[in-house]
Amino acid sequence: MKILAIRHVEIEHLSAFEGILKNLGIEWTYLDTPKGERLFQPLEEYMALFVLGGYMGAYEEDKYDFLAYEFKLMEAALKRDIPVLGICLGAQMLAKVLGAKVYPGDRGKEIGWMEVIKTGDHPYFSDFPERLKVFQWHGDTFDLPGGAERVFSSEKYENQGFVYGKSVGLQFHLEVDKELALTWKEVYKEEIFREGIDYQVFSAISESEEKLLKQISFNFLKRFLGGI
Repeated sequence: MKILAIRHVEIEHLSAFEGILKNLGIEWTYLDTPKGERLFQPLEEYMALFVLGGYMGAYEEDKYDFLAYEFKLMEAALKRDIPVLGICLGAQMLAKVLGAKVYPGDRGKEIGWMEVIKTGDHPYFSDFPERLKVFQWHGDTFDLPGGAERVFSSEKYENQGFVYGKSVGLQFHLEVDKELALTWKEVYKEEIFREGIDYQVFSAISESEEKLLKQISFNFLKRFLGGI
């Protein structure tokens, strides 16, 4: 049992999800498409396809030619009934594959630990609280795909998460823990300075909030990968 995870930036990885997958006895393989890596074995060898975050826009296929390849891979997974989990850029790409529009948000970037609001009752998220503190880093947003169920929103952006069949798109970074958030703070200092972001937003999560996040993330992945 293993998953395929498309990674766009080396430090934007599965983070806390790696520990969860180990506990579930599930292996994973990274596919670094920006480095020219492509999949040669059958997609059916994988139980799920994860598409992670990145700095590029889902609408920038002309600038980043590997995006077109990823869209085809996602389409193939959906046709084969292989669950797709899109996170941040990955969620935007999943929305686009499903026919929705992706575009720069008009309410500014969301960066740091902040709350999302649960708006749906899908079984994948049955134990998620009404409000949950998660890590955000995005400026783009998307329309809800036809046939999809919205499951999360935020004060700035209505579409923070959706479910389509077995697949899920999460605009926020459910996989990110405090350790990785602090690493991003150091690596992306220039952008943080440009955006006028207070460094404190990268550590603004308590031990109890992080413990809750870890537990419900475990439960979510167990349901998602087990077909509930």
